Amino acid sequence: MSVQKPFNLFIYGTLMNRSVFRAVLGVRLARRKTDADGVETFWARNAILGGYQKVSPDSTYLYAVPAPQGRIRGYLLGPLPGQCITALRQYEGQNYYRKKLRVQTKEGMEEAIVFVGNLEQMKHSFGYEFRDPLKQEILLGEKIEAALQETEREQLHTQEKLYRRAVGELHGATIRDLVRTHFEGGGISDYTIRHSLLDMPLPDFDRIREDPEAKALAPNYLAMVVRQVIFNQLEDRVRREFRYELDHMAPGRWYYERTISSLVVLRYLNRNARLLDMLVADCLTDLSFETDHLVDFVRWSVVAADAMYEADRLKRHLQFIRNHLGSGYLPLGAELEFSNIGHDVIRDPDGRALRDQEYDGFLYFRDFALDVLTWKLGGHVDDHYDKTSQTRRRGFFEVAMGNLSIEADLSKPLTSDPWLLSQLITQAKRFYPVGPHSVHISLQLRSQHRPMRDRLLPLSIMKCLFAIAGDPVRTKDKRLRINRLIGDEIVARTDPPSMMFSEIRKRYSAESHEYLPSTRTPTEGGRYVQQFRFVRLSDDLNYEPVIMALKGLQLSLRPGSFLTPSQYTSSGKHRKLFEDLLEWAQDATPLADDEIKAFLGHVHDGLMTEQRGKPAHSEAYIAWAINQLRKTLEKFNKMASVGAATR
Repeated sequence: MSVQKPFNLFIYGTLMNRSVFRAVLGVRLARRKTDADGVETFWARNAILGGYQKVSPDSTYLYAVPAPQGRIRGYLLGPLPGQCITALRQYEGQNYYRKKLRVQTKEGMEEAIVFVGNLEQMKHSFGYEFRDPLKQEILLGEKIEAALQETEREQLHTQEKLYRRAVGELHGATIRDLVRTHFEGGGISDYTIRHSLLDMPLPDFDRIREDPEAKALAPNYLAMVVRQVIFNQLEDRVRREFRYELDHMAPGRWYYERTISSLVVLRYLNRNARLLDMLVADCLTDLSFETDHLVDFVRWSVVAADAMYEADRLKRHLQFIRNHLGSGYLPLGAELEFSNIGHDVIRDPDGRALRDQEYDGFLYFRDFALDVLTWKLGGHVDDHYDKTSQTRRRGFFEVAMGNLSIEADLSKPLTSDPWLLSQLITQAKRFYPVGPHSVHISLQLRSQHRPMRDRLLPLSIMKCLFAIAGDPVRTKDKRLRINRLIGDEIVARTDPPSMMFSEIRKRYSAESHEYLPSTRTPTEGGRYVQQFRFVRLSDDLNYEPVIMALKGLQLSLRPGSFLTPSQYTSSGKHRKLFEDLLEWAQDATPLADDEIKAFLGHVHDGLMTEQRGKPAHSEAYIAWAINQLRKTLEKFNKMASVGAATR
């Protein structure tokens, strides 16, 4: 393979944007000579290309085409590394071709590569769907920014960029849906963008300003608003400034595109928790629930995020993730549930017996626009009946990472890497100042791994899983009980009873609209997902080997849902497993050696066949996970044995 020589480049369109240039080429554009080092940062000199003019026949992209009296202003950079030419060819696509031309600088005429319009190809291209996601993203962003500017003038009567960014935050979910509709449907009109924002009232808490209970809880909600906006703003900036690195780390378009950038920012904010708490306190001192508006708190948070941004430290977190990043074959996801009073928020939805003194079961979640502000991490209130209700209701604060739309039930997996998913669970739990409750771990199953709907796991396997992740706790009478099985956290003692252990469902990542024909392709028509719903969200649990265990068991045994009311009614085997498991959970006895051996054997067998009959991870990594699980089960047995001996 020939080595590309360094070259000069003349740019005149979207590449003049610093963020786009960095995302495409992996090097930086500097407007001052003193900021350039000729290695990672290159000086963009003003230059003129004569004999050409810019045209935009699609009202979207700019093309340089021959024009005898024409001239184009742009930047000349170089010499750039030779390997940049490959990235440029991929970015520019078939409507451009590379040409060596001479451009005018103040020092004189210099030769440079210019990507000019391919006239023959352009004749056939316009009217077809453009497929370069980065170009579309940048240009769509410009249209949204213009609509936000108009929205700011109409709704706030200001023309200040900081308020415009605050308006963008408060319309964040709408903007998310506009972007999704654009990419799923092949485009979206300027009219739709403009009116989607203009016609949507700016969220505020005026409705509850005189409510004494809301007033008492307002500082806690507003603290959550400030934290969330700072997260959102930092995540946006990381995606802009480290787009090149993120694109090269991304597992593909079938996964949630904000997974790694979200983890970078969560790690950074958790490492700077004291500073974040100080900023929150300062905001609540500077602004008042009684006199200021929600947009003022959001604007304050935007300023705080800018002050908190540290490129070098964020880059170190990105490098840490890159150095530890692994892969797998099965796509993975997670949902986290938070509640300061645990499952009582579901048992007593009206708060008659027990009240959450900080958030009152997130009764005012929508009044503080947290349904909008938490969209990047899939935040919503779940009362275990309806996730999409527009009415005020108490429930868990749920973080459904990878969510694209709660209303349309759309989501993407986060990663195929158990380490990365474990990190996201741990860091998200640390970020939110609410009591952790449970985590649901999802496996997106390929056709060859499709679960058998009513197939049961053996009792010994179930016992091992609850010993690892079911929150075993010693009681005052020295019994070892499995908290997740005691009471009604995951066991509904109705008639007939049911249990939230595992559930098979189909997940969608694209929406079907009457006005967007064929937006759901066959591969987007839903994928089988097995969601394990019994795992405790805990400070003490390492989720990486737990995820490996669930994956190995699903692959080797292919269990189905457990336990639905109909399964309990119609299947004696399901009833017996349920009753035996609950009996064991009341006074858990040690696991037999052959039970542990069988459990670990099934995990190992499944992991060794994950990717078309072969392991998706190294055998050393699989052995490490098995060893971690063995240690956890040995620790459980020690707890159970000590308790039995003291009674």
